[in-house]
Amino acid sequence: MKCLYPVALVCLLAASGTGCAYNPKADHRLQSHKVHHLVIVWLKQAGDEKLRQQYIQESEGLAKLPGVLAYDVGTPAAVNRSRPNAALDESYDVAVSSVYESQQAYEAFLQNPEYLRLAQQVLRPLVDKYKVYDFFE
Repeated sequence: MKCLYPVALVCLLAASGTGCAYNPKADHRLQSHKVHHLVIVWLKQAGDEKLRQQYIQESEGLAKLPGVLAYDVGTPAAVNRSRPNAALDESYDVAVSSVYESQQAYEAFLQNPEYLRLAQQVLRPLVDKYKVYDFFE
């Protein structure tokens, strides 16, 4: 009788279609959540206020693209703190914070010809390095 248990289990798994195969699917719940996009930028000419302002002005048009709910861009804030904080990083030149309606809207933004043109031809030539952080709300 004990020999039949493994056979019965295999048959049950095969019949239910659950087996060992894994088919990843997009989590459709996340499709409707807002996406926050944070970019930290270090310019080739670090600390150059004129280039910082150029980057800011050139990028502001991205706020008008479809799917963008919020678009903020600025420079490091010189905040007086009561004590030093090793986690604080003020070495960057510009930060961009944007919010998109959904993952689909964000992915469409990344393929938008105006975004691609601006990012590749205008902004990236000014940039030494950058970090991107994306998260769902």
